[in-house]
Amino acid sequence: MSHWWVAPDGVLGVLAGIDELGPDFETVQTGISEAASSGSTLTVDGRTTLSNAWDAFMEARALVPGKIMYAVSAAASGVGAATTAIVAGDEEMSADTQAAQAHAEDEWGIAPSSAYFTSGVSTPL
Repeated sequence: MSHWWVAPDGVLGVLAGIDELGPDFETVQTGISEAASSGSTLTVDGRTTLSNAWDAFMEARALVPGKIMYAVSAAASGVGAATTAIVAGDEEMSADTQAAQAHAEDEWGIAPSSAYFTSGVSTPL
């Protein structure tokens, strides 16, 4: 049987690392907004082709950093909720297992698992 475990501290470290990147996303968002607003000066000899192309480019990309920040925030929130659920489930399973083992010992006289396995290794004696 394979074993798995969620290290809440490890998850917290990953989420803290994501949180540290937040200001970088805000800087990019601000830079794009400023670049988009400066596009009105992009004219050559009265031609607006460059300006129109710049406006179209910025319109298509101006929302990208915000969308990325939203997606990262939603994912981080989901990871936090999932980690909480997994840890709570582990604790509940542990309590249920201990209660079932105690019931088996008391009601049916079944020896605890330590009587069958040595040193926590799942190999019969």
